[in-house]
Amino acid sequence: MNDKRIEIEPYDYIEYFNRNTGLMVSMDKNGNPNVMALDWKSIEEFEGNTVIRATVAYTRYTYTLLTEGVNEFSVNIPSDKNYSATDTAGSYSGRNTDKFKKTGLETIPGKRIKVPTIKDCLLSYECQIIHSSKSNMSSHHYFYGKILAAYATNDILK
Repeated sequence: MNDKRIEIEPYDYIEYFNRNTGLMVSMDKNGNPNVMALDWKSIEEFEGNTVIRATVAYTRYTYTLLTEGVNEFSVNIPSDKNYSATDTAGSYSGRNTDKFKKTGLETIPGKRIKVPTIKDCLLSYECQIIHSSKSNMSSHHYFYGKILAAYATNDILK
């Protein structure tokens, strides 16, 4: 596996997933990825599938990509090597900023999806959107991504 990662079960190392801001990668139909800081996320069961439920504001470029672009996303839990990218990913819009270029984040091609994961992250999840719905907050939307693959880096496997 690339980046010194191994494939794990979705609930393995969930404490890292729960306590850290994620970097959510989405992609437009032309194959251009975008990254967004993601705090409102959970791993749960939905209709017999283990999913990541991501809560995204309607005003975000990521919302547009998730509804009009590729029907997939990845969620990546950064390490100390790239955690500072969460500030940029959460402060700029992908509509007019290449956040990968601005942050220096490197990608790893998805193994089961078109959307890449991010190199040097503690955890990465490849997800296919199987459902979406309005959230209980009028300004946000839920996206349920079936976890097709999950990876942990050697940094937390010690």
